Amino acid sequence: MPSKPYVKLNAGDPDVEAPKYAIEAIQEAIKKGGDWTHYGGNEIPKQFREAVVDYYKKWIGPEYKESQVFPVAGSSAALYIALSSCLKEGDEIILWEPSYSNHYGMLRDMGIKMQIPELPREKKYHMDLDKLPSYVTKKTKAVLVCNPNNPTGSVYTKKEIEAVGDLAEEHDLTILSDEIYLHYVYDNNKFVAPSTIGNLKERTINIMSFSKTFSMTGWRLGYVIVPDRFIAKAQSMMRVAAPRPATFVYPAGVACLRGDFKYVEERRKEYSARRDYFTKAIDDMGMPCHKFEGAFYAWFDARKYDLKSDDFISKLEKAENVSLSSGSGFGTKQEGFIRVPMTAPIPVLKDVVERVKSFTSKL
Repeated sequence: MPSKPYVKLNAGDPDVEAPKYAIEAIQEAIKKGGDWTHYGGNEIPKQFREAVVDYYKKWIGPEYKESQVFPVAGSSAALYIALSSCLKEGDEIILWEPSYSNHYGMLRDMGIKMQIPELPREKKYHMDLDKLPSYVTKKTKAVLVCNPNNPTGSVYTKKEIEAVGDLAEEHDLTILSDEIYLHYVYDNNKFVAPSTIGNLKERTINIMSFSKTFSMTGWRLGYVIVPDRFIAKAQSMMRVAAPRPATFVYPAGVACLRGDFKYVEERRKEYSARRDYFTKAIDDMGMPCHKFEGAFYAWFDARKYDLKSDDFISKLEKAENVSLSSGSGFGTKQEGFIRVPMTAPIPVLKDVVERVKSFTSKL
């Protein structure tokens, strides 16, 4: 085994702790005990739901009722509630690739057939709007948009979101909007929520998590916002299938949503600096590396080495003691691509670049 220290960059787990005010809020709740460490009743989640409503109105625009907000234990639970609220076995959904690997797995397990347009590399991983209508069938019931996208970091333009909205309105589709990385957008790109366009709020389900925005991956806190027509189904699924957050985690979420977001802006600037260094360094090695517009993942093309993605990362790990993500998990046409989360400081990323360079020089 190599003597170099092990570097793990195969998951989107931020390398910093949650903001101080979140930690203090959860510590205070645990010390108080009582409702904060038992079932807690209805008032604690109600306070959280109200904070979500105020946050969306302030930062994104749409106004919701607190009854439309469903707190859950992380984004996977949020995605499940969203999907099960509007889809059943045998239905079809449109989603793009590359996209978050858990989307595919959950849909397969639910018996939902996927229509999967590709995000063309020549369009910098943006939608081919001319081909979009061809993916609609009589069984299509929804469209899933991950924006900013994981793993490509595409931040879809207003024109793209409007095109998705037009398609949804024409064919009466529900829009599932995975907005987990919405605060991590760079350069002149702007996040556009479907719920801010026309009447799309009434057909959009928002999927959100605290994991990336506030570096709270292990805290398991997220939520879904559903239109009125899906509330009964979401409530039903919550009762039987979705894990709720621990009671004492709620005040941490409230503290984050009602804070000044200086912590988030500092993280955004840091991820941007890491992006600028790493994507150029890999690109300069002759492996085209997408300079992502949002989220915090570098996505590079290693196909010239004629290795499958899994082989590339396993051989790299064995040779250089560094672990990256295989691109093949992000879509059927992504063989030979590699994902690297920018969840390490620049000195570590420089070391990773040198290790990749050492590894590829021997191929």
